[in-house]
Amino acid sequence: MSIFKDKDMGSLLNILVPILAVFLVYKLFTTLGKNGEDSQDMNAQNDRKNHVENDDDGSNVIKLPTAAKNQTSNAARPDPVEILANAMDTESFASADDKAKAGLKTIIMAHPKFDYREFMNGAEVAYEMITLGFAQNDRDILKRLLTPTVYESFNSVITAREAAGHRVHSRFVGYERVQMKDAVLDLNIVRLTVHFVGKLVSTTYDANDHIIDGNEKHIYNTSDIWTFESDMTNEKTSWQLAATAKGE
Repeated sequence: MSIFKDKDMGSLLNILVPILAVFLVYKLFTTLGKNGEDSQDMNAQNDRKNHVENDDDGSNVIKLPTAAKNQTSNAARPDPVEILANAMDTESFASADDKAKAGLKTIIMAHPKFDYREFMNGAEVAYEMITLGFAQNDRDILKRLLTPTVYESFNSVITAREAAGHRVHSRFVGYERVQMKDAVLDLNIVRLTVHFVGKLVSTTYDANDHIIDGNEKHIYNTSDIWTFESDMTNEKTSWQLAATAKGE
């Protein structure tokens, strides 16, 4: 016999599910597109034990190699021929436009273990989480996934909305198209620009719960161009949203 009543279990799930979602997205963006660079560690015989270390807050973070770790034997270094082949394999990032493909080749030459598909999958999750987090005034998730400058822009809107007594209810429906538009390597910083075309239900209510914008039953088209950035050599750096613009 369950010790929880159905109502209690529902309340518990309502608390745990958002917490789990935030944790998973944060961990995803901490390592997004970087997994595996530490596979060249000369202590690889320790398997995954050497890939995961405890962060200051006790959480597990997959570590990237330091410059010293990369100065190993020739056998441990990436094969230049393989690196070039991976960079020229445009089929692996066929969904990117031509400008992005050229940039991706440069990035892969510098960071052979960058995973385009993994990044794009994670970017889709991040777009949904940030969009809904913004609607729900979830400053915690926004602080984790936005650069300070972008966060301040989002936060100013949230603060004004709260002061007016307004609230937003949004539901993400899905994507029509997600395409990488640009890929830039600036020293150690990688900036990836993605165009998200999706569908969203969004309704804004005033302090008296009257609808002042949107429609509870109408699906709106969204088109946003977002740029994510990360320091590929810094094991503490996660991917963050660094710039936003409206798409066509």
